[in-house]
Formats: sequence, structure tokens, C-alpha cells
Amino acid sequence: MKSNREIPWFIPVLDDADSEAVRQTVVSGFVNEGPENRAFERELQSYFDVPYAVTMPSCTTSIALALKALGVGHGDTVLVPTVTFIGTASAVRLTGAEPILVDVDPVSFNMDPADAARRVQKNTKAIVPVHLNGRPAALPALRKIALKHNLAIVEDTAEGLASKSGEGWLGTLSDAGCFSLAPTKIITSGQGGFVLTRREDVRDNLIRLRDHGRLSRSSDVHPVTGFNFKVTDMQAALARSQFKKLPGRIERSREIDRRYLDGLSDLPEMIFTPRPEDGGYLMWPDFKSKQRDALVESLKAQGITLRPFWPALHNQPAYASSSAYPGADEASREGCWLPCSPNITDEELDRVIDAIRKFFKGNK
Repeated sequence: MKSNREIPWFIPVLDDADSEAVRQTVVSGFVNEGPENRAFERELQSYFDVPYAVTMPSCTTSIALALKALGVGHGDTVLVPTVTFIGTASAVRLTGAEPILVDVDPVSFNMDPADAARRVQKNTKAIVPVHLNGRPAALPALRKIALKHNLAIVEDTAEGLASKSGEGWLGTLSDAGCFSLAPTKIITSGQGGFVLTRREDVRDNLIRLRDHGRLSRSSDVHPVTGFNFKVTDMQAALARSQFKKLPGRIERSREIDRRYLDGLSDLPEMIFTPRPEDGGYLMWPDFKSKQRDALVESLKAQGITLRPFWPALHNQPAYASSSAYPGADEASREGCWLPCSPNITDEELDRVIDAIRKFFKGNK
């Protein structure tokens, strides 16, 4: 029997084990940042083979504090791709610095190194490449720019948790990598994030910035200015429970993407850009189409939600720019994500595929 329930673009999937993990933390009587956070950080260090992991309230705060930990502040500028969630640029402003928007490659949707090189200024202190949707940014080329101009690199890996490139885990290939555990990510702690780094000085600065300027809560001495960006153990307990499901979620993401490619890649109206290799995966199956907006509206009427790419930052009121960004304009105008909740069924995937095929057949 076919289901006619609405098919969302993405919803988080939580189970009894997740509820029990949070319940156990509540009944323990310790709900502030503590043992669950430390345990989660150790698990992250082991999984990604990095010496340091620091939990954070979100990826936005992770990027902001990572930049501050690397010395970015008032009067500085930071290179940011103009196709990204607005939090990437907002994180730069949280430090007191100003983002410089960089065009993206319309195929990979990631920062264009050639445009990045053109936009470096005398006060530029860092680059924040975004591994958009788990597709690796061009880090080797961006490192050459960083080396030439003495810039730090902070990877925005909000959409690339446990995705890889030929160099290794995304988010472990620079000064710091920042991750998200928001509800639209492959695993979630409600809100949350973390930073991975191989640099002890960055780790120490992150801890001070996160907890009122001190390295240890047992100390009442605050040598520098810090803030309160701690994560509760309830969130960490949920993150740890969800983290156990990550390998299965990644495999299901790959299955979902393969099913879409098998069912839709012959349509000339849809362009499926290259998928990550070397152990990478897409968190959300993406495509481009000149008929995207009409397709989105057609499927919406059938109870199926597709997610258009965000408007490019240079078209957002908060970051408006008159500079030219042709690659970004194309990506944000045509890019779209297909439904891919972890619990979407094969029957529902077939329903999405059938609806898309009928749309394009009827619009020829």
C-alpha cells in the first residue's frame, strides 16, 4: 500500500536510546558542562585521530572562536565563500572582523581559489573555506594563498561531518575545523558543534574563550577575557548517543544518493555535479536545474519538499555587495537539495523520483 504522507526535505531522527541517554544525565544531577562533554571530546579525538576536540554551542560559535583563537579581530578581514549558510559570515563579524565574499565554482559549489587570490587585502588574516554539503573545498590551492599571505585557515565543516578527501578527514586539514550538530545535520544534539585542531595553542585559546578566560573551572583566576559558550551535558549525552549511529547514517546517505542518481541522472534538465570520492559523501543529495523553482513548487503541491540553495551572501541585505560573483549566482539560482531524512523509505524515494520525472516530461 502506497503512503501519501508528506515527504519533508530533512527532519532529525531520534530514538529511545537518545531519550535514555539524556534521561540518565538528568537523573545524575549534573547537567552543566562536565563528564559527558569530556567523554564526547575523547570520542571525537579517537575517531578523527586528532589530539584536540572542543565542544561548542554551534558551528557559528565554533568558527568565531576558532578565528579569535588564531588572533583574528577588529580591523581584520576574512575570506568567505558567498555561497554558504549565513552563519559562516556572521561568525566572522562576531570576532569584530569583516568577511570578504569570494565567488564559488558553479560545479563544486565551493570557494574559487583564483577569485580568493584576487580578493586578499592587506588586513586579511584568514580563509574560511566551506566544504559545502560534504564536497571537499580546494584546500591545496587555498593553502598556497594562505602561505603566500601568512593567513590562517579554518574549515567550515558544518555539512561535512565524517566526509573525506584524498588528504583525510575534512575538518582536520588546517589550523582548525568546525562542525555542526544542528537538527538538519546527519546527527544532532538539538543545537551544538565542536572544533577539531592539531594545535595545542588553539585548543587552549578555545577553552579560555569558551569559559570566561580560564583553562580550568577549578580556577577563579581569569587571565584573559572569555565568554560563556559551554555546552550542557544533556546536549553532549544526546550527541554521544547520535554519534554511535553515524556510520549507518553515512551509508544510508550514500544509498539515498545512489537511488536518486539511478532514477534521475538521465534527465537532461537536471545536472548532478561530481560526487565526492576517497571516502567522501554528500550529506544532502544536490543537483542543478534551470527549472528549479517551478519544480520546487510543483512537488510542494504534491506534499514533497525540495530545498533550494540559500541566496548567495552578496544578495543578502546584511552582506550586500555590488561586486560580480557569476559562479555563485548560477549556483544559488539553480542549486537544490533532494529529500533525504535518515528515515526516508525507498518507497518515498521512488515517489520523489516519479514526481520529478513526470514534471519534466510534462514540461517538454
